[in-house]
Amino acid sequence: MRNLIYIELYKLFSSNRTYVTFFIAMALMLIINLGMFMEGEKIFEFLLESISEYFIVNGEILNGYLVTYLAMNTLWVHIPVLIVIIAASIFAVEFEIGTIRLLLTQPISRGRLLQAKMVAMVVYNFVFMLLTVLAALIPAYFLFGTGDLVVFLDGVQFIQEATFLKRLTLSLAFATVSMIAFSSLGMIFSLFFKNTLTSILLSMGVLILSTLLQKFVFGLFSAWQPFLFSYHFSKWQLFFMDEIPVQSILQSLGFMMGMILILYLISYFKFNKMNITQ
Repeated sequence: MRNLIYIELYKLFSSNRTYVTFFIAMALMLIINLGMFMEGEKIFEFLLESISEYFIVNGEILNGYLVTYLAMNTLWVHIPVLIVIIAASIFAVEFEIGTIRLLLTQPISRGRLLQAKMVAMVVYNFVFMLLTVLAALIPAYFLFGTGDLVVFLDGVQFIQEATFLKRLTLSLAFATVSMIAFSSLGMIFSLFFKNTLTSILLSMGVLILSTLLQKFVFGLFSAWQPFLFSYHFSKWQLFFMDEIPVQSILQSLGFMMGMILILYLISYFKFNKMNITQ
């Protein structure tokens, strides 16, 4: 099993598209940092005009920690788009070039192969998310320095500088789990449709539909929110509340873990019953 995992990791990290996704994500973080460096102060002066009569602020509100927090808001759309490119190709590429038949002529079970690909996908998500956050945090640290964090979330939240890195680590862990859940969706589409582009489009269709439904929270749609990916993606922000709502976070975490398990089981049964000669 260990050798099989090493093989899947080698295939994943020897693919050019893997490093393209890394590069795009890191470039996006750098662009956000440069944009905030050039225009950030003007933007925040405008935003703070409405609350300046209620608060007296000493020091720099615009600091590296705030820029990192703002950069992480790309988790809504940009990051899932990049991650699903790899997730959707994990199986689809094997079907497209015919190597899946060669793999299954080896003395390995389909279940073990699926497990190895799942582990490779989890490792990719972890590396991707870690590199993305570091690409946001490190330039922000040198360009803006550090300081207390002011977050406009459910009012105004004031986060002490000493607690930021702990909160960032927890939010990173939560966001990684949510991206693994979304990646599992891309992987199951690649199993059913055996085509990378189709799997990517279907995954993005689910994300877009989820986001649109979340915006229409009135009436019937409000009852759907707990079942929407985008609703749970945004919960990483809750780690930057003054009082962290642990119960809400655990509920979203449970949803994501449940989705990973359900999608894995569906993939397992589909793959084991699949006729690869077709």
